[in-house]
Amino acid sequence: MTSTPTANVDQATQTTLLAIHALFHDPDAQAKKRANEWLSEFQHTSEAWQTCHTLLTAPDAPQEARMVAAQTLRSKVVYDISQLPRESLLPLRDSLLQSLTQYTDPSAPTGSRAITTQLCLALADLAYQLPEWKDVIAGMVDTFGQRVESVEMLLEFLKVLVEEAGNPRIPLNSAEAADRSSELLSAQREKVLGLLEMYLSAQGVTSRVQTAVFETLRAWLQAGEIDANMIAQTRLFQFTFEALANIELFDAAVDVICDMIHETQEVEDNVQIVEMIVPKVIALRLVFDQAVKDEEDDAVRGYCRIFTEAGETYRQLILAHPDTFLPLVEAIGQCAAYHDLDIVPITFGFWWKFGQALGKRARQDDRYDEEDDAGPSLSQHQAVYGPFLQVYANLQDSMIRHLQFPQGDNAGFTNAAARDEFRAFRHDMGDTLKDCCAVLGANVCMKRSYDLVMAALAKGDAMVWQEVEAPLFSMRSMGAEVDPSDDEVLPHIMDMLPTLPRHPKIQYAAILVISRYTQWINQHPSYLSFQLNYISSGFEIQTDDVAAAAAQAMKWMCKDCKEHLVPYLGQLYTFITTAGTGLEIDDRIEVTEAIGYVISIMPPNDAAEALQRFTQPILQQIQTLGAGPVLQGREELTPLTEALEQLEAYLATVSSIDPLPASCQNTAGAVYQVLDQLIDRYYASYSVADRVCNVLRRGLSFFPFGIIRPILPVLLERLNLSFERSGHPQYIWIIGKCVGLFGKQVEELGPAAGDINATFANSLERVTLQVRQMEVSQGAREIPDVMEDFCQFILQFVLRSPTTLRASAQLPNIVELALAATMLPSGQIVMTALELIEDLLQGALRNGNTSPTDASPADQPVLQAVVQQFGQKILVMTLQGIAQDYPEDSQEPVTAIVKSLCGLAPPETVRQWIAFAIDGVPGHVIPVNSKQEMLQTFHRVFAEGNPELVKNAIRLYVRTARRARDRRDRMSSSLSERR
Repeated sequence: MTSTPTANVDQATQTTLLAIHALFHDPDAQAKKRANEWLSEFQHTSEAWQTCHTLLTAPDAPQEARMVAAQTLRSKVVYDISQLPRESLLPLRDSLLQSLTQYTDPSAPTGSRAITTQLCLALADLAYQLPEWKDVIAGMVDTFGQRVESVEMLLEFLKVLVEEAGNPRIPLNSAEAADRSSELLSAQREKVLGLLEMYLSAQGVTSRVQTAVFETLRAWLQAGEIDANMIAQTRLFQFTFEALANIELFDAAVDVICDMIHETQEVEDNVQIVEMIVPKVIALRLVFDQAVKDEEDDAVRGYCRIFTEAGETYRQLILAHPDTFLPLVEAIGQCAAYHDLDIVPITFGFWWKFGQALGKRARQDDRYDEEDDAGPSLSQHQAVYGPFLQVYANLQDSMIRHLQFPQGDNAGFTNAAARDEFRAFRHDMGDTLKDCCAVLGANVCMKRSYDLVMAALAKGDAMVWQEVEAPLFSMRSMGAEVDPSDDEVLPHIMDMLPTLPRHPKIQYAAILVISRYTQWINQHPSYLSFQLNYISSGFEIQTDDVAAAAAQAMKWMCKDCKEHLVPYLGQLYTFITTAGTGLEIDDRIEVTEAIGYVISIMPPNDAAEALQRFTQPILQQIQTLGAGPVLQGREELTPLTEALEQLEAYLATVSSIDPLPASCQNTAGAVYQVLDQLIDRYYASYSVADRVCNVLRRGLSFFPFGIIRPILPVLLERLNLSFERSGHPQYIWIIGKCVGLFGKQVEELGPAAGDINATFANSLERVTLQVRQMEVSQGAREIPDVMEDFCQFILQFVLRSPTTLRASAQLPNIVELALAATMLPSGQIVMTALELIEDLLQGALRNGNTSPTDASPADQPVLQAVVQQFGQKILVMTLQGIAQDYPEDSQEPVTAIVKSLCGLAPPETVRQWIAFAIDGVPGHVIPVNSKQEMLQTFHRVFAEGNPELVKNAIRLYVRTARRARDRRDRMSSSLSERR
């Protein structure tokens, strides 16, 4: 860290300046990291108070140093006020005021707003902790409220003062916080409101100051210290609505109006102010209409926010007085119809909430009986929903119009990101279409979409595909609201599908409509033949989207209509073995799963025959490719890996055949011979290993243990050898699956399963040695997948074959690897490793089911050896890890680990281990003074001889580390904006 020293500063300040310079200007990332850690640790010290004051007042201090100093002082006021004697707090206040005052000078350096905000926060946080500071607001007004150039400073302080109320980081108990808030805020609200009113219309006031007034008013309003009724008694109320005509104040005024509306949601308690707000909001309709006409997007967005806030807040009033509020609801409808798709979503919350309110009202209305077989009549529906039916009908039209893809090449999108964003937005609009269904009725909405399609088709050559695709998409979106037994609208829609133009976008949408209504088709099987053919035709269109839609539809069709599709298996076989071979793999897998659903409901003998028929060509392909010339590279291997994926999909979907017919007794062995030869040849290929192991997993679950048992020794030997030769983690994973599936049965068999026990022990030995060798030579961070699968592999032994684990000579290596895994950046791997360490200490290494406190460790020789060798290392790594890098939910397993060790080793030994661990935590992670507090907390655990107190000690330890991290992150976030 190098910099030009600032003149006349002490050594501590100079060192701080060097660190700040490195943080902001050194190109070396490691130098920045070291500087950040040094500053984080330094900020906890008592010396930082004086250093920050020096930096803030030194005339030649660089701007970034002032920023760090201001941020640090704010942080220390919150976290470290106890470092100062009580008599120093008023001088601290004066020092902060002095520092703040220098920024009111018009010649103050640019970019100082962030510094003044931090100083205002420091003063506000100090005010809550300093009851000796009387008349806080009055004093600030005297200091900053008399000159135009300093009024913004005063308003900023008033804003953060109320925002900091209840800040849990300020060290006050609830009673102290309440008392001080009452004195600082509640007792001053009238004065603050008067100040804001005065500044808003003072002579010579600027738009910038008026905006600051609005921001401060919002803060006090949101905090509940000022309410809308109080505002209504001042000029502020009228001025806020008038400010909408001022482009510079428009956004700030919109914010205040929305907050006033929101704060009056308890309508019965705010009748008078609501009666003042509502007419003014409805009166905005005229200027809003003009903004829509002139396409003033920013203005429309602001008015839309006001209308929707009022609509959501006053929805019960709207129901009670529909004639009065109809213009408001219609205005929200205009917002939903507006062309700017960034504005339209603002209305979505209203439509959902208001639709729910309408539905609740309908259920309470005696005239409206949804349970009646015939349902409510049209007149009953209109009587309950009244004038809002037309609003929702228009809303449906608006949503369908917005659903239309833009015109032009590539559907009008300039890039893939814009297209994907629009597609995501379409699904949000689909939810609003469901809201329309809730009000209008699903059949009415579906009929409207159907009519729009038919109207577009009637245009003939003048039709554009977007006019058909959008309502088809809406039919799909509204599917969840439609009765699967409907015979009123859906038959017309299904009959319409064959008449649609053969346009890829239209066919894509139509196929997805079919996939959405497969439950309906299941109840109307007469449509099956046509729909199956229509879906199949989608595979002939040379676009990935249509083929993917067809595959998805085929999957849902076969899943929901499987009982009706058994007679179509021949047709499906012909398709999958001919046209199906040309599909992309993802689409082929979906079709494979579709066929699997049909097979899964067949009688065992028929299912076995069908499964063999469909999988035989795939197995033949795998065998031929595996025995042919050696395949090189991803492209040559693709047919092989895709065939393996397809075979896995059949096994996963069919899952099992129970009882397994006698004709299948030798199938597992025959299939394994094919896979064994494949692994022997392609063990080094990551993609082949991945697919083969997935197939093995499904096959091991598919067949009963009696059939698998003769294969297991050969299989495990092949897997062990393949892992040793390749290092691919899939082999560990599948060995672990073998232990997980059959380990318990093997343990129960005892000596009768000697060959399998020996095989499991051999696998444990060889895998552990290989992983340990890889970890030592490459480092755990270079092999995260191997480390994770190894931990899962050992956990299978913990759960299913603990006898084998206890007898293993590899326990030291297992513990070393588990500890290495806790240092990886992946939270998931860390949690798995911690679970493994916890299980090893709490049960897996014990003879029998003895709990940690039931027996002396001497009675558990295996466990005793592990504790003696690794106890300190386990404590050091877990305690330091949970203070720094472990995920949030690691506290429970770490607590269990520490508690176990407290019961397994002598108290004095564990005390020394814990002291060593905490002492090794960096000072920027846990401050030095906090470390002593932590040690005392842990010492109480041993003094009272109660391991149950470990939980509280760990909780305090983690809270201290998180508090320091939170402080560090806040500083880093603030400084990153400056950098």
